[in-house]
Amino acid sequence: MPPASPVLPVHIVWDWNGTLLDDLDHMVDAVSACQEAIGEPPVDAATYRRQHCLPGRAFHDRLCGRPVTDAEWPTITRTFAEHMAARHPPLRAGAAALLGSVARRKHTQSLLSLTDDPQLRREVEQTGLTNVFERIDGRHEPGTAKSTALEQHLRTLGSHDRRRVVLIGDTRDDARAARACGVRAVLHSGGFEPAAQLRTAGAPVVHSLDAAVRLAIERSPRPPQPGLLDDKVDQHR
Repeated sequence: MPPASPVLPVHIVWDWNGTLLDDLDHMVDAVSACQEAIGEPPVDAATYRRQHCLPGRAFHDRLCGRPVTDAEWPTITRTFAEHMAARHPPLRAGAAALLGSVARRKHTQSLLSLTDDPQLRREVEQTGLTNVFERIDGRHEPGTAKSTALEQHLRTLGSHDRRRVVLIGDTRDDARAARACGVRAVLHSGGFEPAAQLRTAGAPVVHSLDAAVRLAIERSPRPPQPGLLDDKVDQHR
């Protein structure tokens, strides 16, 4: 059997919260504090994962069982920002080594998150990963959709063939954003949404970051094999 043809380099767009960060507990604590600040009960991890959706205001609507009021929303956003600013980002075990391995294999990587951009950059610097990424983009405007952010991220990167771009994330919203922008997605089940929900998004679902990277690379387009092309040309002479 002839050896498999080499894959072309891929570009991986990484999600941050729930993907490279193992921060579900942090998020549950922050969201619980937000709920309590408006007189609602706290949430547990199972409820967080089951009810999770974007944008954040719709998430709190679900948790409250009613629409959050315009008077309550600033309290929620302020409380959440305070919790995020005080935390030390918990990088998922093995993530740093995996990112280094991807870079050594000559694939490229960038980071896209709906975390506010200054906060995201502080957290990435704290983890020592700033130089791993070709580009880092957080949210610049409140309410920005992941699909809008991804499109701008890809346009700014500019040089990557979207057939070889893969978004690795942990939510159905990541899959929707990738589909809207014409790139592939692989979803990691250890983040903010359970596997059963992720499978409804129409993207592959895996249980580790290592598996996500393997799938992203294995399903990359392969360069044409000259011998096969020559055979096709000969058949049409």
